[in-house]
Amino acid sequence: MTNLVVQSFGRESEYKRAILTILSFYAYTSESIENTQVLLFSDKPDYFSTYLAGLPVKHVILTPEKIKNMRGNIDFLHRMKIALIDESFQFTDGNLLYADSDTFFINDPTPFVQQVNEDKSFMHLHEYEFESLRNMALPAGKTFRAFLELIESQSIFLADGNQVTITAKHSSWNAGVMIFHRSHVKFIPDVYTITDQFYPLTHNHASEQYAFSIVLQEKTNLKPCDSMIYHYWHRIKKSIVDEFLDIRLSVEWAELSFSSKLEQVKQWTELLPVLFTNHVLTLKDNSVQALNENNFPTGYKWAFKAFKKGAINDKQFIRDVLYHAKRQLIKK
Repeated sequence: MTNLVVQSFGRESEYKRAILTILSFYAYTSESIENTQVLLFSDKPDYFSTYLAGLPVKHVILTPEKIKNMRGNIDFLHRMKIALIDESFQFTDGNLLYADSDTFFINDPTPFVQQVNEDKSFMHLHEYEFESLRNMALPAGKTFRAFLELIESQSIFLADGNQVTITAKHSSWNAGVMIFHRSHVKFIPDVYTITDQFYPLTHNHASEQYAFSIVLQEKTNLKPCDSMIYHYWHRIKKSIVDEFLDIRLSVEWAELSFSSKLEQVKQWTELLPVLFTNHVLTLKDNSVQALNENNFPTGYKWAFKAFKKGAINDKQFIRDVLYHAKRQLIKK
């Protein structure tokens, strides 16, 4: 059985993203519904009932008290990911496919789930060696530099009290998607323990991702699974998806047949990657990022494209471009 684990709480846009994640899973999976289960952690389970009607969904209610406990003594939001994966292992004897709500499937996940075993695990994709954090630009790189300094200057311990050796040659893997074998439940105490050491001393919001990355690359043959799923973690892409879903996921849409829903969702997953590239929000962001880096020709090029897409009516964006144009003239 494939157990899809998803969390979604806080606001309607988050719920809609989770619905896209879950329905895209069913749009692509070659598993029968009978051989699947969705473990959905949410503070508003009733919201999902019509959209996910007929699917084997186990709702786990996230109360304020439960969320507080999952965040732990370190009060770290992303520690919840460890806690809900830990709890999911208690609900099934099968393997787990965890996916953040800012994801949608683009291929059949079944071959990946079937490959996972005691010695093999999956995370979304390899991102970078920790060495690359050494000279990250400040101020944005402050917590990343702090993390590298921590692992190079202090001892880090596992749940049993033994020390774990972590070096700059270890890597960060994206934790937006992970696939665990049932036996990997034994690693969860170490992920908790390492995270609880990383976050208070660095305030790095990738602390739980680093912990999963370290444990899985040390204990298993860790492989990427990005070919089956798209993780749109960037804030601009999230805004695009929220806008896209807001005009499509409605009470009326929820009443469609299951097959019609899956057919449309599959079309959406093919459309969205293209939309990310050409959307006016992307063009504006590309422009501002280039201008901030003093790459004025590129910034103006993106701005021109954004204006053609309708940004000519965006007064704030116009002010931003004019500010950088003035800055360029003064510099000259």
